[in-house]
Amino acid sequence: ILILTYCEKYLLKSKDYEQTYKLAVTDGLTQLYNHRYFQEQLINNTNNFNRYNILFSLILIDIDFFKKFNDTYGHQSGDCVLKQVANILKKNSRTSDIVCRYGGEEMAIILTNTAKPEAVITAQKICSAVRNNKFTLANNEKVNVTISVGVSTVGLNGKKPQEIIEFADKCLYKAKENGRNQVVSEID
Repeated sequence: ILILTYCEKYLLKSKDYEQTYKLAVTDGLTQLYNHRYFQEQLINNTNNFNRYNILFSLILIDIDFFKKFNDTYGHQSGDCVLKQVANILKKNSRTSDIVCRYGGEEMAIILTNTAKPEAVITAQKICSAVRNNKFTLANNEKVNVTISVGVSTVGLNGKKPQEIIEFADKCLYKAKENGRNQVVSEID
């Protein structure tokens, strides 16, 4: 009986730890990984590239005109859109990809073992899925939303986490400058 009691306590503590860990690495609204987890995984993937030459790519996503959207429809509807975009990202990513809320209306995906051409295809698929989706707001109204997307790949666009983020961010801003609702993976 003592051994069974000990095993039961161990299992309960293990479940508590798993739950606590999940809360620590997950964004409460979108259920995506949070920014801290994103940074850890970016470092891990960069280290794997430097050690074993394992490629990865980064997709940065920004919901177009989100501040204006919140001002027009309210923050509850903005939260509805964030959750729905997060679900689209998860549905259009592999289980090995790391889908994160980067901050505010920005999200990021670390695509493990992925070169630039495949990353661009995934980014375009996501951009199209968001564009073609009708988003349900807090008042059940249906609206369209678009995203701007930047893509970078380790080795091609930088070897340090900050360089990879900066390149994807520059691509993201070029997508916005070029009219939004598109994917950019190269800058002049």
